[in-house]
Amino acid sequence: MNDYKGEYGVSLAFPPGLRPDPCQLDACAQASGGFSISQHLGVGDCAGAITSSYLSESGSPVSVEALIWGLTFDVIGLAPGEGAPLPSCPYDFELPPGFDIAGHEAVRILPGPHLRGGERLVPIVRAMAGLAAALCSLPDLAAVVWHPARSRIAPAYFSAIVANWLEGGVFPARGLVSLGEVADGAMQTEGVGFFTGQELRIEPELMGDPAAATRIAVRLIDHLVTNGSLDRTVDIAGPEGRLLRIEPSENGRLVRVWSAS
Repeated sequence: MNDYKGEYGVSLAFPPGLRPDPCQLDACAQASGGFSISQHLGVGDCAGAITSSYLSESGSPVSVEALIWGLTFDVIGLAPGEGAPLPSCPYDFELPPGFDIAGHEAVRILPGPHLRGGERLVPIVRAMAGLAAALCSLPDLAAVVWHPARSRIAPAYFSAIVANWLEGGVFPARGLVSLGEVADGAMQTEGVGFFTGQELRIEPELMGDPAAATRIAVRLIDHLVTNGSLDRTVDIAGPEGRLLRIEPSENGRLVRVWSAS
Protein backbone atom coordinates (compact mmCIF):
# COMPACT_ATOMS: atom_id res chain seq x y z
CA MET A 1 0.00 0.00 0.00
CA ASN A 2 1.38 3.40 -0.98
CA ASP A 3 1.63 5.66 2.08
CA TYR A 4 3.71 8.37 0.44
CA LYS A 5 4.01 11.39 2.79
CA GLY A 6 5.81 13.92 0.58
CA GLU A 7 4.50 16.83 -1.44
CA TYR A 8 2.25 16.50 -4.46
CA GLY A 9 2.14 18.70 -7.51
CA VAL A 10 4.38 20.61 -9.85
CA SER A 11 5.31 24.29 -9.69
CA LEU A 12 6.44 26.82 -12.26
CA ALA A 13 9.00 29.29 -10.89
CA PHE A 14 9.12 32.87 -12.21
CA PRO A 15 11.29 35.86 -11.35
CA PRO A 16 9.61 38.31 -8.95
CA GLY A 17 6.64 40.13 -10.46
CA LEU A 18 6.51 38.01 -13.62
CA ARG A 19 3.97 35.31 -12.72
CA PRO A 20 1.15 35.02 -15.28
CA ASP A 21 -2.39 36.15 -14.58
CA PRO A 22 -5.53 34.19 -15.61
CA CYS A 23 -5.73 35.96 -18.97
CA GLN A 24 -2.19 34.97 -19.88
CA LEU A 25 -3.02 31.42 -18.87
CA ASP A 26 -6.07 31.47 -21.11
CA ALA A 27 -3.99 32.82 -24.01
CA CYS A 28 -1.49 30.02 -23.48
CA ALA A 29 -4.32 27.47 -23.52
CA GLN A 30 -5.68 28.83 -26.80
CA ALA A 31 -2.23 28.87 -28.40
CA SER A 32 -1.45 25.36 -27.19
CA GLY A 33 -4.75 23.70 -28.05
CA GLY A 34 -3.81 20.92 -25.64
CA PHE A 35 -5.74 22.18 -22.63
CA SER A 36 -8.37 24.72 -21.69
CA ILE A 37 -9.44 26.66 -18.63
CA SER A 38 -12.92 26.46 -17.24
CA GLN A 39 -13.87 30.05 -18.13
CA HIS A 40 -12.72 31.47 -21.45
CA LEU A 41 -11.52 35.05 -21.11
CA GLY A 42 -11.87 37.31 -24.11
CA VAL A 43 -9.23 39.98 -24.64
CA GLY A 44 -11.67 42.79 -24.05
CA ASP A 45 -12.92 41.59 -20.67
CA CYS A 46 -9.64 40.35 -19.19
CA ALA A 47 -9.24 43.16 -16.70
CA GLY A 48 -12.81 42.78 -15.49
CA ALA A 49 -12.45 39.02 -15.23
CA ILE A 50 -9.37 39.32 -13.04
CA THR A 51 -11.03 41.75 -10.63
CA SER A 52 -14.41 40.02 -10.49
CA SER A 53 -14.39 36.34 -11.41
CA TYR A 54 -10.90 35.46 -10.20
CA LEU A 55 -10.46 37.50 -7.05
CA SER A 56 -11.86 36.49 -3.70
CA GLU A 57 -13.02 39.03 -1.13
CA SER A 58 -9.54 39.02 0.40
CA GLY A 59 -8.00 40.03 -2.93
CA SER A 60 -6.22 36.72 -3.52
CA PRO A 61 -6.85 34.92 -6.81
CA VAL A 62 -8.86 31.76 -6.51
CA SER A 63 -7.69 28.61 -8.26
CA VAL A 64 -8.14 28.57 -12.01
CA GLU A 65 -9.38 25.20 -13.19
CA ALA A 66 -7.51 23.74 -16.18
CA LEU A 67 -8.91 20.84 -18.21
CA ILE A 68 -6.67 18.37 -20.04
CA TRP A 69 -7.68 14.95 -21.42
CA GLY A 70 -10.95 15.12 -19.49
CA LEU A 71 -9.18 15.68 -16.15
CA THR A 72 -9.20 18.93 -14.18
CA PHE A 73 -6.33 20.52 -12.27
CA ASP A 74 -6.19 23.59 -10.06
CA VAL A 75 -3.64 26.22 -11.04
CA ILE A 76 -2.93 28.41 -8.01
CA GLY A 77 -0.67 31.36 -7.26
CA LEU A 78 -1.53 33.41 -10.35
CA ALA A 79 -1.01 37.17 -10.46
CA PRO A 80 -2.09 39.63 -9.20
CA GLY A 81 -2.32 37.76 -5.88
CA GLU A 82 0.39 36.01 -3.90
CA GLY A 83 2.44 33.22 -5.39
CA ALA A 84 2.38 29.63 -4.17
CA PRO A 85 5.18 28.45 -1.82
CA LEU A 86 8.16 26.59 -3.25
CA PRO A 87 9.63 23.51 -1.53
CA SER A 88 13.31 23.00 -0.81
CA CYS A 89 14.81 21.64 -4.03
CA PRO A 90 18.36 20.24 -3.81
CA TYR A 91 18.40 18.50 -7.21
CA ASP A 92 18.95 20.37 -10.49
CA PHE A 93 18.44 19.14 -14.05
CA GLU A 94 19.86 21.06 -17.03
CA LEU A 95 19.63 24.48 -15.35
CA PRO A 96 22.35 27.10 -15.97
CA PRO A 97 25.36 26.93 -13.62
CA GLY A 98 24.79 28.99 -10.52
CA PHE A 99 21.01 29.13 -10.94
CA ASP A 100 19.45 30.38 -7.70
CA ILE A 101 15.74 29.88 -7.15
CA ALA A 102 15.69 32.10 -4.06
CA GLY A 103 13.27 34.98 -4.51
CA HIS A 104 11.39 33.33 -7.36
CA GLU A 105 7.60 33.16 -7.23
CA ALA A 106 5.59 30.06 -8.04
CA VAL A 107 2.44 29.03 -9.82
CA ARG A 108 1.45 25.54 -8.67
CA ILE A 109 -0.56 22.79 -10.39
CA LEU A 110 -2.51 20.30 -8.27
CA PRO A 111 -5.10 17.63 -9.14
CA GLY A 112 -8.65 18.97 -8.91
CA PRO A 113 -11.00 17.92 -6.10
CA HIS A 114 -12.49 14.98 -8.00
CA LEU A 115 -8.99 13.53 -8.50
CA ARG A 116 -7.95 13.74 -4.85
CA GLY A 117 -6.86 10.35 -3.59
CA GLY A 118 -5.70 9.35 -7.06
CA GLU A 119 -2.75 11.74 -7.29
CA ARG A 120 -0.25 8.91 -7.72
CA LEU A 121 -2.09 7.08 -10.51
CA VAL A 122 0.07 7.18 -13.62
CA PRO A 123 -2.68 8.49 -15.99
CA ILE A 124 -3.28 11.44 -13.65
CA VAL A 125 0.44 12.13 -13.28
CA ARG A 126 0.85 11.99 -17.06
CA ALA A 127 -1.93 14.53 -17.50
CA MET A 128 -0.45 16.84 -14.85
CA ALA A 129 2.98 16.59 -16.45
CA GLY A 130 1.43 17.26 -19.86
CA LEU A 131 -0.29 20.38 -18.54
CA ALA A 132 2.95 21.62 -16.96
CA ALA A 133 4.79 20.98 -20.22
CA ALA A 134 2.18 22.99 -22.15
CA LEU A 135 2.65 25.85 -19.69
CA CYS A 136 6.39 25.85 -20.31
CA SER A 137 5.67 28.19 -23.22
CA LEU A 138 4.75 30.96 -20.76
CA PRO A 139 7.18 33.88 -20.99
CA ASP A 140 9.80 34.37 -18.26
CA LEU A 141 9.45 30.84 -16.86
CA ALA A 142 12.74 30.06 -15.09
CA ALA A 143 12.32 26.50 -13.82
CA VAL A 144 9.86 23.66 -13.30
CA VAL A 145 9.79 22.19 -9.80
CA TRP A 146 8.64 18.56 -9.50
CA HIS A 147 7.64 18.28 -5.86
CA PRO A 148 7.84 14.49 -5.25
CA ALA A 149 11.51 14.44 -6.35
CA ARG A 150 12.32 17.94 -5.02
CA SER A 151 13.88 18.61 -8.41
CA ARG A 152 14.37 21.87 -10.30
CA ILE A 153 14.25 21.36 -14.05
CA ALA A 154 15.00 23.60 -17.04
CA PRO A 155 11.68 24.25 -18.87
CA ALA A 156 12.94 23.13 -22.30
CA TYR A 157 14.36 19.92 -20.83
CA PHE A 158 11.14 19.25 -18.89
CA SER A 159 9.04 19.72 -22.03
CA ALA A 160 11.27 17.37 -24.01
CA ILE A 161 11.33 14.49 -21.50
CA VAL A 162 7.59 14.72 -20.85
CA ALA A 163 6.81 14.80 -24.59
CA ASN A 164 8.92 11.68 -25.10
CA TRP A 165 7.10 9.90 -22.25
CA LEU A 166 3.66 10.88 -23.49
CA GLU A 167 4.56 9.67 -26.99
CA GLY A 168 5.34 6.18 -25.68
CA GLY A 169 8.94 6.56 -24.51
CA VAL A 170 10.38 5.50 -21.17
CA PHE A 171 9.45 7.20 -17.93
CA PRO A 172 11.48 10.43 -17.54
CA ALA A 173 13.56 9.23 -14.60
CA ARG A 174 16.12 12.05 -14.85
CA GLY A 175 13.86 14.83 -13.65
CA LEU A 176 10.75 13.27 -12.19
CA VAL A 177 13.04 11.23 -9.93
CA SER A 178 16.23 12.39 -8.22
CA LEU A 179 19.29 10.28 -7.46
CA GLY A 180 21.69 10.76 -4.57
CA GLU A 181 24.47 8.88 -2.81
CA VAL A 182 23.84 7.81 0.80
CA ALA A 183 26.33 7.36 3.65
CA ASP A 184 27.35 3.77 2.88
CA GLY A 185 28.06 4.51 -0.79
CA ALA A 186 24.79 3.23 -2.21
CA MET A 187 22.68 5.26 -4.65
CA GLN A 188 19.10 5.96 -3.62
CA THR A 189 16.20 7.61 -5.40
CA GLU A 190 13.79 10.29 -4.30
CA GLY A 191 10.48 10.34 -6.11
CA VAL A 192 9.82 6.70 -7.04
CA GLY A 193 7.97 6.31 -3.75
CA PHE A 194 5.39 8.80 -5.00
CA PHE A 195 4.26 6.13 -7.48
CA THR A 196 5.00 2.87 -5.66
CA GLY A 197 5.59 3.58 -1.97
CA GLN A 198 9.14 2.27 -2.38
CA GLU A 199 12.37 4.07 -3.23
CA LEU A 200 15.08 2.34 -5.25
CA ARG A 201 18.50 1.58 -3.72
CA ILE A 202 21.47 0.59 -5.89
CA GLU A 203 23.78 -1.33 -3.55
CA PRO A 204 27.45 -0.28 -3.16
CA GLU A 205 28.69 -3.35 -5.04
CA LEU A 206 27.22 -1.85 -8.23
CA MET A 207 28.65 1.64 -7.67
CA GLY A 208 32.13 1.03 -9.08
CA ASP A 209 31.01 2.69 -12.31
CA PRO A 210 28.62 5.54 -11.36
CA ALA A 211 27.47 6.06 -14.97
CA ALA A 212 26.57 2.38 -15.27
CA ALA A 213 24.81 2.51 -11.89
CA THR A 214 22.77 5.48 -13.12
CA ARG A 215 21.75 3.55 -16.23
CA ILE A 216 20.65 0.67 -14.00
CA ALA A 217 18.61 3.07 -11.88
CA VAL A 218 16.91 4.63 -14.92
CA ARG A 219 16.02 1.19 -16.29
CA LEU A 220 14.57 -0.01 -12.98
CA ILE A 221 12.72 3.23 -12.24
CA ASP A 222 10.82 2.77 -15.50
CA HIS A 223 10.11 -0.87 -14.53
CA LEU A 224 8.80 0.04 -11.08
CA VAL A 225 6.63 2.94 -12.25
CA THR A 226 5.15 0.70 -14.94
CA ASN A 227 4.65 -2.40 -12.77
CA GLY A 228 4.11 -1.02 -9.27
CA SER A 229 5.56 -1.94 -5.89
CA LEU A 230 7.71 -5.04 -5.43
CA ASP A 231 6.78 -7.74 -2.90
CA ARG A 232 9.21 -10.55 -3.78
CA THR A 233 12.73 -11.14 -5.08
CA VAL A 234 13.02 -10.99 -8.87
CA ASP A 235 15.91 -11.38 -11.32
CA ILE A 236 15.71 -8.88 -14.16
CA ALA A 237 17.85 -7.93 -17.14
CA GLY A 238 19.49 -4.55 -16.71
CA PRO A 239 21.27 -2.33 -19.23
CA GLU A 240 23.76 -4.13 -21.49
CA GLY A 241 22.00 -7.39 -20.56
CA ARG A 242 23.46 -7.57 -17.07
CA LEU A 243 21.36 -9.76 -14.77
CA LEU A 244 20.24 -7.96 -11.63
CA ARG A 245 18.50 -9.13 -8.49
CA ILE A 246 15.88 -6.79 -7.05
CA GLU A 247 14.20 -7.42 -3.73
CA PRO A 248 12.12 -5.47 -1.22
CA SER A 249 13.89 -4.41 1.96
CA GLU A 250 12.81 -5.97 5.24
CA ASN A 251 10.52 -3.01 6.06
CA GLY A 252 9.24 -2.82 2.47
CA ARG A 253 10.28 0.82 2.02
CA LEU A 254 13.09 0.16 -0.46
CA VAL A 255 13.73 -1.95 -3.52
CA ARG A 256 17.34 -3.10 -3.19
CA VAL A 257 19.38 -3.89 -6.31
CA TRP A 258 22.27 -6.35 -6.45
CA SER A 259 24.17 -8.19 -9.13
CA ALA A 260 22.59 -11.60 -9.78
CA SER A 261 25.78 -13.05 -11.23
